[in-house]
Amino acid sequence: KVLLYQDKFNEAAAAFDNVIGVYSLVSDYGSQFLRLGENGPESIFEVQYLEGTDGFASSFQYEWLPMPLTGEQVASITGVTNSQAANTQGFNIPTPDLLGSYEDGDTRKSASIDSILLEGTYFPYIDKFWEPHSTPQLTGVNWPVYRFSEALLFLAEAINEQGRPGEAEPYINRVRARAGLDPVSGLNQNQMREAIMNERRVELAFENKRWLDLVRTGTAQEVMTAFGQRVKANPQDYYFPEGFAPPAAAFNSIYTTFPLPASEALLNPNF
Repeated sequence: KVLLYQDKFNEAAAAFDNVIGVYSLVSDYGSQFLRLGENGPESIFEVQYLEGTDGFASSFQYEWLPMPLTGEQVASITGVTNSQAANTQGFNIPTPDLLGSYEDGDTRKSASIDSILLEGTYFPYIDKFWEPHSTPQLTGVNWPVYRFSEALLFLAEAINEQGRPGEAEPYINRVRARAGLDPVSGLNQNQMREAIMNERRVELAFENKRWLDLVRTGTAQEVMTAFGQRVKANPQDYYFPEGFAPPAAAFNSIYTTFPLPASEALLNPNF
């Protein structure tokens, strides 16, 4: 991955090729995000969690709920009968843009996203990592960091960036076939580049990959500014309550790096 980020595409392709015979795709996309599918043949690296009160449990799913929710509504999603109401702020809610990015027949959509009826409106939420557990906020679901499907897409990208889109087809098509989609073929380099990025968006949805892809490909300003324009034009389509909208200045300047901390700047005589 480092080689890919450094635009050393030939070396990156050779490195990714080394894992082709080591890992494999599981047949059921959604199964690998549940405890019974953890550390399976597709898992290259995942953060380990253990359900219970010993301090090793995960709770990231709870931060993604479409809040506010009553305790009964939370229970309908989590499977925990004694769930508490969620009244703070939810993060990582599936946007209409993401929902529309799935092709017809893509089995990953139903495995990743569900919806709940709230005051007459269905709101989507991330269903990818939910399974019943005993205690609120204490789940045992692992966090995937690298999966074999991403290695296949990285390999396709490294090959395509060398100007060989036809040779990239088998790797992206392995990922698409598992999702029930037709193969891509006959694409030029730019078309293949777009196809790979689109495939990463849905294959790796909610795995914290999208923003880094936008930054490393130099498209973050363009994509997020256009996204902001859509949100500000139709805020209720993006789950803002009636009468509320983002401020006019939102989404205009997209920062792709963290600012230098003031405490560190004070230590630097050259700042």
